[in-house]
Amino acid sequence: MSEVKVNKVTPRSGTTLTIGDSGDTTNVVGTLQNNGAALVGDISSVVAGTNLSGGGTSGAVTINLADASTSAKGAASFSSDNFAASSGAVTIKDLGIATAELQDDSVTYAKMQDTGTANRVLGAASAGTIGEVQVVADMVADNAITLAKMASGTDGNIISYDASGNPVAVATGNDGQVLTSAGAGAQPAFETLPVGGKVLQVVHASEGQVRSSTAQSWASISGLSLDITPSSTSSKILVICNFTLSSGNHGVVRIKRDSTVIGGGITASGNRLNVSMYMNSNDNSARVQSMVHLDSPSKTSATTYFAEWYNNTNSPPIYLNRTPNDTDAVYGSRGLSTITLMEIAG
Repeated sequence: MSEVKVNKVTPRSGTTLTIGDSGDTTNVVGTLQNNGAALVGDISSVVAGTNLSGGGTSGAVTINLADASTSAKGAASFSSDNFAASSGAVTIKDLGIATAELQDDSVTYAKMQDTGTANRVLGAASAGTIGEVQVVADMVADNAITLAKMASGTDGNIISYDASGNPVAVATGNDGQVLTSAGAGAQPAFETLPVGGKVLQVVHASEGQVRSSTAQSWASISGLSLDITPSSTSSKILVICNFTLSSGNHGVVRIKRDSTVIGGGITASGNRLNVSMYMNSNDNSARVQSMVHLDSPSKTSATTYFAEWYNNTNSPPIYLNRTPNDTDAVYGSRGLSTITLMEIAG
């Protein structure tokens, strides 16, 4: 084997410098340079000092592309399967990247393809990964949203819709209130019902015993007295009386609230009396006399309503729940007398 050591070989202009013959192996020890730039690696051939084909299996290979403006060298070209030239431009072919070739957590949100409003990206449930998470209606199956997935609210709230059609919570009302509609374009609301005209309480008494009186002055009728305690000073008391009365002469009845006469006439003068009921029958009949009066006691303490009667003469007496003769026959039957009080909200 021969060895030739030279410092520099300069071929004559226009000639070709050939090292070795066909089939020979040429070994380059050290650094092979092109115009001062190192060519690193196992180089199989160099064409015009610019275009490389092949390469080593280890180490990096530096490719110095030709200057397109230098007519002697021409434009760079690639014929490898990994590159393609199109109208002079060099592009990398779309070969695809296997999952194993990507580092973990290396693809950022900014590097992902842009999406439209109807095709949003679903991100992870935890923070620190994909930022935007939106779901359009088409992504949600019918009957798929459960109570557990709904937003928390306040106990007693009701879900409605506002004027824009958006869900809204109707505030919880108070005990005894009812949900009322405010009409189109307004939310319903819990409200207290107006209390005017509402029956707040009812008390009742009945008297089935037979009573009589010959007094020519006002006297209470035993069994026909009733107490009630209004819940408000604005309340009214509806007084309903049904008395079975009879008299062989003339008798009258009036109703009092405590010491005040109610439900009677107001224009009596002389020997006339302001009364609520009359009784005048023959010896064998009795009649049910009725009186209804709406009273305003304007108080919230216990109030007593009762009946008084007055006989025209000492004889015959006036009677409650029987006929004057009290004959042992159908026309002598006995009756019942009642008094009812209703508190009406004012």
